[in-house]
Amino acid sequence: MRNLLHIFIFVLFFSSCGKSPEEKANELIKAELRKSLFKPDSYNPIETKLDSAFTPYDDPVLFEKMMELVDIGAEIEGLNHDMKQAKSSMSIWSGPYMDSFGRNEYNEAKEEYDKANSKKEKLTEKGKEKFEEVVNILKQKRNFIGYLATHNYRADNNAGNTLIGNTVFIIDKDFKEVLFSCEVEEYNEIQQTLEEIEDRMNEQN
Repeated sequence: MRNLLHIFIFVLFFSSCGKSPEEKANELIKAELRKSLFKPDSYNPIETKLDSAFTPYDDPVLFEKMMELVDIGAEIEGLNHDMKQAKSSMSIWSGPYMDSFGRNEYNEAKEEYDKANSKKEKLTEKGKEKFEEVVNILKQKRNFIGYLATHNYRADNNAGNTLIGNTVFIIDKDFKEVLFSCEVEEYNEIQQTLEEIEDRMNEQN
């Protein structure tokens, strides 16, 4: 019995050690996706392409900051819309012959405008800080940090329809954890933006 147990443990140990990088990546990816899929049991992998990941362009910290910049930009865009609406209301109710109702409407619109403008100014400053952080990361040296896995899969949504997923995963060099993930489209947009930022940095230098 003891000999059989030793053989079993021996086989398990060497079979796990013999896994390819793609197999190790797929195990991590599967575990990560099952956390967010509507119907985890419907998950069906199609293809995984594995490549090396290097800083600064594949730095998870850089991706987080870029995502924050996107959120800030979207919020500022919403505030610009609110300010435009408020300014339009102000122009409607302003004039030398305002009655008490018109004055009240004007003051409410101005208050909304001032509030949105103040928030926009704070967000703009925050955006500048995040942008400087991005620039500083881009100045760092190129270092190997792990692996970049592009993964295609099928899975059912909450309506029961089967959809195709196309996601990028950044995995640590020891295949212990997923450091960052996003849709391929988002990844490509971020990479393009980073290249544009770096081009401008080089022009300034």
